[in-house]
Amino acid sequence: MKNKKTITDISVVLFFILQAVLGYLLQIKSGDSAIYLRYATVIAACLFCFSFAERSVAYVCTQIGLIFTVFADRFLVLENPPVQLPAILFFSGAQTAYFLRIYLADKNVVLRRVHLITRIAVTVIALAVTFAVLGANADAVALVSVFYYANLILNAVFSFTNAKQLWLLGIGFLLFIGCDTVIGFAFLDEYLSIPADSVIYDIINPGFDLAWAFYVPSQALISASLWKRTVSAKENIS
Repeated sequence: MKNKKTITDISVVLFFILQAVLGYLLQIKSGDSAIYLRYATVIAACLFCFSFAERSVAYVCTQIGLIFTVFADRFLVLENPPVQLPAILFFSGAQTAYFLRIYLADKNVVLRRVHLITRIAVTVIALAVTFAVLGANADAVALVSVFYYANLILNAVFSFTNAKQLWLLGIGFLLFIGCDTVIGFAFLDEYLSIPADSVIYDIINPGFDLAWAFYVPSQALISASLWKRTVSAKENIS
């Protein structure tokens, strides 16, 4: 069993090295090369999660989330121009799958109830604020994006309420939030005017691909978030 644990640990380290190399290459490449490298990191994260395959809700939810992410990025990364609505719908599906993993991992009935009420309340408030701010400009893309982003933040928060099991997942979501915040600022320009001397403008145009600097490690950590759980399960079996 120790040999299996060692093999698992080595495979995770090699996976992180692979993602780091791909993440570096996509920063220095341009054109189609950069596009395919971006998508390769997403596919690699999805495929690596299969190495943790087991009959558990945690695995199924995580794998579904990563598969939905592959479909989402097919519309954002490979399409020119990006097709936003189906991409955000797939991302929303991914966050729903992750929510189920986080929710079902919590065995405390009271905390589960708090989690559910909080999620519903925050989602409703976020959508209401979007309508209030954007008015007639509150289209389907904006509304679905707010739903998705609110649930991403909630997934990060509730991952850390069960940090002993879900700390890798939680860190992955924090990086995911960083990525989507940068992208959100970029899309915000379609709805509001962004002054060239503002901090938001500097975030959107930092001189390198800041969004993917967050995104690559986020997907790697989400993919590997079953790592310690799987190792612990194998040790208990032995």
